[in-house]
Amino acid sequence: MKKFMVALTGLVTLATVGATVPATAVTTAHAATKSTYVSPSLKVNAIYTTSTKVSGTATKGSKITVKTTKNAKKNLASGTASKTTGKYSIKLSKKLKKNTNVYVYATNSKTKAYFYRIIRVQAASTKATTTKSTSTKKTTTTKKTTTKKSTTSSKTSTASFSVKTPTGTWTSNTANKYSQKWVFSQKTGLNEYLYKNGKKVKTLVSYAKYSVSAKTPTFWKITYTPKGSKTKQTMYLRFTSAKKFKVVNSKNQVISTKAGVAPAAKWTFTKA
Repeated sequence: MKKFMVALTGLVTLATVGATVPATAVTTAHAATKSTYVSPSLKVNAIYTTSTKVSGTATKGSKITVKTTKNAKKNLASGTASKTTGKYSIKLSKKLKKNTNVYVYATNSKTKAYFYRIIRVQAASTKATTTKSTSTKKTTTTKKTTTKKSTTSSKTSTASFSVKTPTGTWTSNTANKYSQKWVFSQKTGLNEYLYKNGKKVKTLVSYAKYSVSAKTPTFWKITYTPKGSKTKQTMYLRFTSAKKFKVVNSKNQVISTKAGVAPAAKWTFTKA
């Protein structure tokens, strides 16, 4: 069996992928085992500074542990995923600080194969309070203006969508009769295919181990190593929605890139 590593925030690191968190959180993940057993699957919900528990889903019956560092001897939390649903919710031993990382592990108690994700703790989400008033029109107007400004500020600083993980099949636009299909999978890694006039002409990348790092909620760096290669390669993605991204450079600028024998073009991918 092959081993895979994924390092997408939120919004995913794996063959593995980014963790199940909002795009504002950095997430990396690793399948790690010295045996030939398949590592457990693991999804982790967003963790906030106000969180008292860590929850998500994993392979049924997996042992779940939360640590402050990869090799920490003490656990922040531990428990077992449901044997029927795979869901888990385990209590934290202390509150967590903003922008700190925690390591969430899923371990097969029989084979000892394990898989972990690194989750960045987010600031507690706040909701604006609404106050009823019977004051004069002037006071009411002032409150409406304040609310409007607050909403505008929120839109400029936070994406209106959340990208959790790149897992799945993504198809590109057609450029010069060519198109691409990228598949991110926990089992088979990253696979990229090139098509011409709708017919497959070349496999660009196969069974690549990959890691995902969210530079911002919508700007991701993906590092991958194709099967049989020792050389790591890097690409950058800018998400324009939860189901669409553009290929960009390290400065988050849209660029033209070659894909096998296809001429250089600007690529936009949509989730199938």
